[in-house]
Amino acid sequence: RPCLSAIVSKSLQVKEFDLEQTADQWIYLDLDRRVQAGEGDESTLEAGVRVAAALAAEAMLENRAVGITAAGHRVATLPADRGGRQHQKIMSLLAAVGADGSTPLMETLIVGLPRLRRGMTAGVVTPSLERAWVRPLGSLRTRGIASAVCLLDRAGYDTHWRHATGRPAQPREVLAEQERVARGMRHALAEYDLPVYPIVPGRKLAELLVSPGGQRDAAVRT
Repeated sequence: RPCLSAIVSKSLQVKEFDLEQTADQWIYLDLDRRVQAGEGDESTLEAGVRVAAALAAEAMLENRAVGITAAGHRVATLPADRGGRQHQKIMSLLAAVGADGSTPLMETLIVGLPRLRRGMTAGVVTPSLERAWVRPLGSLRTRGIASAVCLLDRAGYDTHWRHATGRPAQPREVLAEQERVARGMRHALAEYDLPVYPIVPGRKLAELLVSPGGQRDAAVRT
């Protein structure tokens, strides 16, 4: 995996990420192996790591405290802090993660969200289309906590990886079912009025997080 600090310093441009700019931020990176797609650079894992790194770096440039939970083989948590040492800790953690988790995102959030305080923000980075995790995240608003979702396009990364490696495309009926499930997830997120940043393959990280919404022409590409 390339040096994350180098990737971020060359292409970071996340000024429009719609979270409270003065608040401490907590990032939840979903590493559940069951919801990942693709391999290597053409994977939801690599895209998710780069998104998490960019969010952390930008918040720290604004002198905000950042905490992170990466739910892999073990749940790695760094309490919120600021400064160069915290930045290095986060980058080191992200450089070492793999798609080897077995804990559903819902469980990770149920355990982790209670530590957030009023005025903080939560950013979830995941390819999961399991709607069970939406409700815990959506309930944060009543506690005065902002939230947003960076939703990795699992089907898109799978298709991109297959094309890049010469593998056959998924059958049409499989793609249709994936789209049906994705529509259901978009509806569930909209019910809680959660800002959603679609993350799809094909563009540079510098175009990351320009605007929430879910339209294909506004999708984030990495």
